[in-house]
Amino acid sequence: MRVQLRDYMLRPRDPEALSSMHGWARWVFVMLLGSFFGRTFYYIGIPPAKIFVGEIVLVLFLVLRPRELFDRWMKALTSGSVFGPFAWSLLLFILYGSFEVLYGLYSGYSVLTALENLAFNIYPVYIFLGLWIGTRHPTMLQKVVRGWAWMLAIYGPAYFLFLNNIKLTMPGASDVRVFGQPGGGGLIILSLLALERKPSRFWLPMIAAAVLTLAVQVRAEWLSMFVAFSIWGVLERKMMKVLSICGLMVVLLLVGFIADVNLASPAERGGSISSREIVARGLSAIDPEITQEYTASRNVGFYAGTISWRTRWWSAIWSSVGESLTKIFIGNGYGFPLKDLVPYLKNMDIRTPHNIFFFALGYSGWIGVVLFFSLQVSILGMLWRVYKLTGESYGVVVWAATFTGALFGNSFESPMGAIPYYMILGLIIGPILCHKRAVQTTNLRHQPIAEGSLTTQLVHQSVLLDNSR
Repeated sequence: MRVQLRDYMLRPRDPEALSSMHGWARWVFVMLLGSFFGRTFYYIGIPPAKIFVGEIVLVLFLVLRPRELFDRWMKALTSGSVFGPFAWSLLLFILYGSFEVLYGLYSGYSVLTALENLAFNIYPVYIFLGLWIGTRHPTMLQKVVRGWAWMLAIYGPAYFLFLNNIKLTMPGASDVRVFGQPGGGGLIILSLLALERKPSRFWLPMIAAAVLTLAVQVRAEWLSMFVAFSIWGVLERKMMKVLSICGLMVVLLLVGFIADVNLASPAERGGSISSREIVARGLSAIDPEITQEYTASRNVGFYAGTISWRTRWWSAIWSSVGESLTKIFIGNGYGFPLKDLVPYLKNMDIRTPHNIFFFALGYSGWIGVVLFFSLQVSILGMLWRVYKLTGESYGVVVWAATFTGALFGNSFESPMGAIPYYMILGLIIGPILCHKRAVQTTNLRHQPIAEGSLTTQLVHQSVLLDNSR
């Protein structure tokens, strides 16, 4: 028998008030809201020492709340619960990352760069912080999404109108602007549709998000949202809503084409903002020559070039790892200057090839690739369990969107991608799989369920059964 928790677990009538959040809950809430600003927020800290807010919060969590991490982790390692595969995968992943640091130091590479690479293995610990807070505040995620939606509706237009012309940078990071490019519009639309009972109340943020998703012209986001919406539509039988969103995008492009909108794009993106240029940027990833023929864009070469510099680097990484049997298994080691494999990046401060497979392969070899993918599969297993219990696929969709984007970006190896990703998944998993109170709070009418009611017993037993397998 499948017990449905959807109406009172992931879609509460109203999220809790901010005043009811205290201590760590507020820190998590602020960090997730701050992740809207991407690199700008995660560069708050002590730049000379390469210590930023993400590392500071994680260390404080380990020092001040060790039991919330280690007790749950140890129990998962020894009890064979639903968290077991994740717990073991994470342990092996961190141990192997530590080995790669030692291997990199033995090879004479930079200590600081090696430790920066190790963060890739440490960031998944944030999922425990999400699990803990999610059991105590199961409606926090909905409140965060609402915050993101209105922030995008306000900040997005302001950025394109005037903020992108302000050249202020973060202290100690001359390449990180205080007013960075907004993003995540597609995920915000999907989150509102998935988590809100009446998403139509947020029509203004959703329209703004749709416009900005097209305007920022990030092809990796377009692809990841295509995958995410497709999965959500299939798993929850809501393809009509998915087609409606696609229709909205087409209408926006047609309106832009008819109105002949053509705006200067921010310097960090290049090109220009128009329906013709948006289509050209998308098609240039498939065939630049055909794109030039049908769009007559002057920027097709530039759009295609943003792909070729990556693919040439990926090819160099593949060749580097194949130089010896040792590199095939354990890669070049943490701290290795991966950018030096291609001449056009030697003078740039860049550590990631914008592809999670080649990042893991280049630094840690095939063993590192297998361990990372095993970790992600174990997380997907927990999210799938949540879907089977609740009928809500939001967690699976977030996982799929992030993983797809990571094949063309830097989601897992950077704090602005990895930290919110792992915390959000913890907030999704925690209320369902961690805490029996989470399934004894409200019924379909949002009224308290008696302690011994049939629904409570069925839900509680199903969770205990799943956790014991």
